[in-house]
Amino acid sequence: MASNDKPRIHYIDFMKGLCILFIVVSHTNDQLFAVVGRNLNFTLESFRIPMYYFISGIFFKLYSGLGDFVRRKINNIIVPLVFFFLAGYSFHWLGQYLPPAQHYYGDFEWNMIFDPLCKRFWECNVPLWFLLSLFEVNVIYYVLQRYISNHWWVAIVALILSFIGWICATHHFSLPLVIDTAFVGMPYFILGSEVKRRGFLSPNRYDRWGWLALLSIICIIYPFAQDINILQQRLPNYFYLYLVPTVSILALFWCCKCLPYVPVINYIGRYSIVVLCTHYPLIRPIHRAIKTLMLKAGVEMNSLYSAITVVLVIVIELVLIKLLTRYLPHFTAQKELFGPGWKLPCSTRSTNK
Repeated sequence: MASNDKPRIHYIDFMKGLCILFIVVSHTNDQLFAVVGRNLNFTLESFRIPMYYFISGIFFKLYSGLGDFVRRKINNIIVPLVFFFLAGYSFHWLGQYLPPAQHYYGDFEWNMIFDPLCKRFWECNVPLWFLLSLFEVNVIYYVLQRYISNHWWVAIVALILSFIGWICATHHFSLPLVIDTAFVGMPYFILGSEVKRRGFLSPNRYDRWGWLALLSIICIIYPFAQDINILQQRLPNYFYLYLVPTVSILALFWCCKCLPYVPVINYIGRYSIVVLCTHYPLIRPIHRAIKTLMLKAGVEMNSLYSAITVVLVIVIELVLIKLLTRYLPHFTAQKELFGPGWKLPCSTRSTNK
């Protein structure tokens, strides 16, 4: 089923929209939140990426078997990953023909095409690492669910894998295909799956207290907030890594259940995969253009450049979402590129005839 045919849960879209907004801000200027509060960026890092694993876990299903499961995940995750990576690679290549002052993405090298196979940082489009990690988490969890019937044993194996990922991070040892990030993300993914399995997605009379829970948690963790960056292997101690994000995610989930539909945030949340895959290449040229114009006007304030950049990136993303989901739905996880039996859309149409 195409993702746009699924019934929407508006507060989940809101959570995804909020999360991708935080990511755009962080990639624009990771110190921008410091204008509001010294530790605010670290506080948001407590659940920014972990929350994406959590939300993905909410939508986990076994489907009809491993083949069907993998086909669906390739359609929803790997196809957009490959498409947007090749798009970023192409833009990077074209950028070398611009004047040196407009080389926003650095020098181009042909072997960048192999970055996903041998590097952690994919210079063509860094945020795409998360899609590969998410695909790996889905497959690992599928295997655990398929062959281990006891939920507690599934949790224990996942915690062992997460500990291996944490050890790799603390010793700066990278596993191939960033699979160590998948190990670290497993508990958050399972948390989302358990929230759904236990029926917590449904409204209840306690939802109205969610805002109080979130406010209380933020006040508690703010003074002690620590850096969490799964890709760059900057992780706190193991206890903090899972306790603080888990409590923060659940509090935010609880709070969002009682919030109304917010059009812009819900919209970018619904199509967050497009924003995730396209925002990074936009930031540098927009930020540099804004900075140049503001300096010429005599304004020197880096936080202002960054804030304007974020607004412009989001405006452009609203246009990109409309265009890409309409004209390239098979490459933006809106329609399946590979139908049942691994048939392409063209072969499916010919069969129907």
